[in-house]
Amino acid sequence: MDGELHMKYAEVMLQPEQISMFADIIEQEESTRKVFFFIGKALKKQRSEEDSISGITINEIVENVTVERKTRLNKGRSNYTYNTSVTNIHRKTAEGIADKLLSMSLLYYQSIKPYKFIFLTRRGVQILEELLKRSKQTNTRSV
Repeated sequence: MDGELHMKYAEVMLQPEQISMFADIIEQEESTRKVFFFIGKALKKQRSEEDSISGITINEIVENVTVERKTRLNKGRSNYTYNTSVTNIHRKTAEGIADKLLSMSLLYYQSIKPYKFIFLTRRGVQILEELLKRSKQTNTRSV
């Protein structure tokens, strides 16, 4: 959702059932969860700093979010194997995840050429709080 559409619906909040549904959707995919948490943490950190009021860019997501995936290792001319390794998320994957979260109205963006700065909406904050609450509950159960 762009900035203008965000301003139109800025006060709209989600119902508890919707919060639970969106949290379940985000939790299903590890990379989506990691990107969403990174955006929340980075925006919170920016709010605490006085000079910085910009949002998050796709480049920042790519540089800071790591995922576990299979990478190809060449063993000669036509032989290769795949090993699991922890690497940064691909740009296309980060863009796809951001688009999904934008469509869910959990994020909005301000376009300042050549960048799109991404921010959390109030609905995004609701989902982030739910996910944090769930992660704390699972951590206390496992202890």
